[in-house]
Amino acid sequence: LKNCLLTAVDTSRSIVTILRVFTGSSTSSLLTPFCSTMQPSIADDKPNILADIKRDHAQFFSLHRQYQESGADEEKQTLVWQLIHDLTVHSLAEEEVLYPEMTKHMGTKCRDHALSEHKTLKDILSDIDAMTVSSPGLNDKLKMLMVALEHHIKEEEDEMLVEFAGLVQRDDLADLADKFQKSKLRVPTRPHAWAPDKPRTGDVVTNTL
Repeated sequence: LKNCLLTAVDTSRSIVTILRVFTGSSTSSLLTPFCSTMQPSIADDKPNILADIKRDHAQFFSLHRQYQESGADEEKQTLVWQLIHDLTVHSLAEEEVLYPEMTKHMGTKCRDHALSEHKTLKDILSDIDAMTVSSPGLNDKLKMLMVALEHHIKEEEDEMLVEFAGLVQRDDLADLADKFQKSKLRVPTRPHAWAPDKPRTGDVVTNTL
């Protein structure tokens, strides 16, 4: 991967531009894999929805790691609730803000695939939401969630967001970042397994409480 990126940097300035937009990083950090859970730096200090999404992804894995390392049931329960909240809000904000924009530039195929994976995550989250740390099977459900989540994040970061970054302007990414953060303040905070896996309006794929 490093050799491929070095070749791309040497032979095409446009590739460098795309990567800088996606990561918000200087050219010196372009060799970091897209699937890493780095905290992207924004060279021009502008908000960037792609950096925000990667930051959220890193937080999900951090919460699960803290859960695994904790020995206190109260703390473990709090971490589970936080993971449910953060992943639900993140997913619905993506569906409301990012996916419609991706559809405009990339068609419906990527969106529909991502929504199908979101539906799987919602199904598992709904099961976890009905459990407590004392429930039999909780750890297995969390493991199932993290496996599905890791697969989804890898596809999103390695493929979908890379392509999207090459199709939009930097100012558009900043505008989307603002909409993304505002959406996270108003979407439902708990999963709905019965939500459709395709949007009814083209924007939102969940019902409200």
